Amino acid sequence: MTMNKLGKKFSVTGKTRENVVSFFDNLFERKFTDAEKLLENIKTGKFPDEDYQQGYINALEGLLLSVRSGDERDFYNRINMTEKNPNVYIDEFKEFRKAPIRNQFDQGFFSAWMDVLQYRINKESD
Repeated sequence: MTMNKLGKKFSVTGKTRENVVSFFDNLFERKFTDAEKLLENIKTGKFPDEDYQQGYINALEGLLLSVRSGDERDFYNRINMTEKNPNVYIDEFKEFRKAPIRNQFDQGFFSAWMDVLQYRINKESD
């Protein structure tokens, strides 16, 4: 599957999207050193603002730790064990982002989680 198809419907664009797709590819192939290098590139990417960027990066760092540890209590590892459609989670995260009390950090955080779920959907539809 091409990079464009894997990054379809992501919240980030351009080179940042390419780096995020590559980050997910390496992360889920358990190439953690490569994923960490890409995370450093993502940190210098283009984002709507600094707080949004911090939230987005925070979510990716948490995802890296979660996948590396395999801890079943972590959200990402738990969703792999359920039959719940990833689209349901995406819809829930969209609702979280719309809440009036959310700040830019939260927007970035939930956007990153929507992107990882969208990546899985795109990958599975190949």
